[in-house]
Amino acid sequence: MRCSWKSTARGLSTAGVVLGLLGGVPSIAAAKTCNGLLTIDYVAGPNFPRPGDVVRVRLTLGTGSIQGGTKLTVNRLRFDLDCNSNFTLGIPCTDEGAIVEYEGDPTITTTCAGVTWSSGHAVSSSPNEVVFTPSTPVMIPAGQSIPPGFCALEFDVKVLSQSVDSTPDQIEEVTGYLASQSDASCDNGLTSSGQQSASLPLCPTCDDNNECTENMCNQQDGTCTNPPKQDSTPCTDNDGDACTTAGCDGNGTCDQRHMVCVTTTTTTTTTTTTTTTTTTTTVATTTTTVATTTTTVATTTTTVATTTSTTVATTTTSTAATTSTTVTTTTTTSTTTPTNGPFVCRTPGFWATHAGREKGAPNLTQRVIDAAGGCIVICGEKIQNTNLDNANSAEEALCVNIDGESQLQLARQLMAAALNCVVNGGPSNCSASGIASTFSFCDGVCQNPGATQTSLSQCIEALDCFNNTGGTPAPGASCNPAPGNCDNRDLPKSICKAEDKCPASSSKKCNDANQNLCTVVGPGEAQCTSGLKCGGPETCTETTCP
Repeated sequence: MRCSWKSTARGLSTAGVVLGLLGGVPSIAAAKTCNGLLTIDYVAGPNFPRPGDVVRVRLTLGTGSIQGGTKLTVNRLRFDLDCNSNFTLGIPCTDEGAIVEYEGDPTITTTCAGVTWSSGHAVSSSPNEVVFTPSTPVMIPAGQSIPPGFCALEFDVKVLSQSVDSTPDQIEEVTGYLASQSDASCDNGLTSSGQQSASLPLCPTCDDNNECTENMCNQQDGTCTNPPKQDSTPCTDNDGDACTTAGCDGNGTCDQRHMVCVTTTTTTTTTTTTTTTTTTTTVATTTTTVATTTTTVATTTTTVATTTSTTVATTTTSTAATTSTTVTTTTTTSTTTPTNGPFVCRTPGFWATHAGREKGAPNLTQRVIDAAGGCIVICGEKIQNTNLDNANSAEEALCVNIDGESQLQLARQLMAAALNCVVNGGPSNCSASGIASTFSFCDGVCQNPGATQTSLSQCIEALDCFNNTGGTPAPGASCNPAPGNCDNRDLPKSICKAEDKCPASSSKKCNDANQNLCTVVGPGEAQCTSGLKCGGPETCTETTCP
């Protein structure tokens, strides 16, 4: 039960004529008084509620002296849900607006014997005044001081919003009787106009105007804290650079260059060849003529002319040259990936101990997962975070006891290889890397429950070579380290900024992961308390198992 907040009495008024002397002098016998007493207490709910919280209110009834009478009869009791403190606090008070909501008559309980209370007020903030009526009038003898009082009634109210008057972290409320409505009267002919005010303390908004910190109020003592939001939480991008993406850095700062993109230009050349063929046919006519022969006999001359013509057709075909037309289309795409440079490699141990925020250091492993689009799939398992005891955690893939567990060791190497491929500007399946075929083959081996020990061992060795030296051997081949020392090259600035220095950030966290039963593959997956735990291969788009 929360602490009780009780207001200071405002001189609970006595209705009627008071004719008496002060300072302990005996009162005049003919004088009449009708003193009704009231208190407001908050007996359940947070000490410092926030909008949406329910608070339980207790109204305690009592009496002071009743000169010329013996008891007070209560016919009604009024309670104003919220009051604007810029105006006089009384019954009724000036409504502050939709600040507090009455939670309905079913929440009423009472210690007034043989009586039930009702108001008929809906679960609502309007009207502002709740009028409680007992099933039979409550009769209170004189001299029932508070505490303990004569009896009480309790009910629930809900805070809907912060106060809007000059006291924004307090909600003022009032209870009491109206003499004009004969809410309470004494058996000496007088009515009581007693009233009491109280204030309900609220949690302050705690807004530090920083979108990369949480605004948190301690509801026990009302103090504010502003811890940093999780690394890579989106924040306002205002640097005007289309090739950068802003994100919270895990230390409460909005980093405008949290992710930096590279522009990849892809040129596609399409060649179209058009061939035109022209055929020319030439017909040549050859004519052969036989000359005329003349023969003369005696006086008679006969001339016989014979002409023979022969025509031969000749066809000539000509083919024109081929004409080729080439059309080149250039497509430019921009992808958000870390800036690429000379090949960079890091071991599984590096990624395992840089996956948290110990001592204020950044979570580099989570930054790489975010650069990959927020999801990586290795060994048929969806990896999204670096949380402990989570089946989708890179930390639970990297920080495992691998003695005698070849599948766990292979999953560990695959996880590191995927992170290294992303760091170097490629996709997490390493398809753009020299290790592409080995990664694909070994990822299948990791998912195969019937994989031989030889296949598992060869894949572990090949990927270990890649993660340590940048070499790209096939499974079973000797390690072929890449030129230079890739493990000494700086990470891209989008992953590790110079000012971060990027020390180990999860040594203790990794040790905790090593000690728990959760693993991302094998029987240990079922031991994780959270995350996707499917029997078959998972994808980045799945949120539940098929």
